[in-house]
Amino acid sequence: MRNLKIILFVPLILLVCFLMVGFATKPDNRPSPKQRLAVEVGLSTPWTVSTATEGHTLRAFVRLPASANGESPFSAIRLEPKMVGDKLEVTVFALSGDTGAVKSCKDWSTLKESRVTSLTLREGEEATVSQMSNLGPNFKNGMLTLRAVSFVAPDVDPVEGGGCGCGRCGGLTCCPDAGNCLGCGTCGTVCCQPNIP
Repeated sequence: MRNLKIILFVPLILLVCFLMVGFATKPDNRPSPKQRLAVEVGLSTPWTVSTATEGHTLRAFVRLPASANGESPFSAIRLEPKMVGDKLEVTVFALSGDTGAVKSCKDWSTLKESRVTSLTLREGEEATVSQMSNLGPNFKNGMLTLRAVSFVAPDVDPVEGGGCGCGRCGGLTCCPDAGNCLGCGTCGTVCCQPNIP
């Protein structure tokens, strides 16, 4: 009888051990701070702008060339990508005013701004902002197209420090520190702002 109890008890103990090991080694599906989604802007040189790290907002600014008749309704586009669960949400703003006077983060806020749309994309999905057309030859078909792509942050991305994310334009990677803007080649400017609680 005692041997029968041992024979029944040992498999039960082994099963509990296997279950404990299985839960302990279950993969963590949370995204790594080094890997997150980014918005790829359809320019002649595609521009990839990552979502911000926690506690920050990353804004990307694209200056628009003057239209042929010099009467463009706006002079720049502002994009604000962020993670919402496992999706990318990007809010699009149209800016009007003199972008030639813009030298710092604060200067961008002096331009008149109007919200155009907000899009939610899964990795690999692409969308065209139909409200914006005839943007110039540096835009794909003259339209603003956005695609959600995977973004692995470079070692220089200050994930733990004062920065919030990066942009990539061709072979150039641009990672501004908190409170600063950084030009990203011919693509545009990325600006990092800490969120105010």
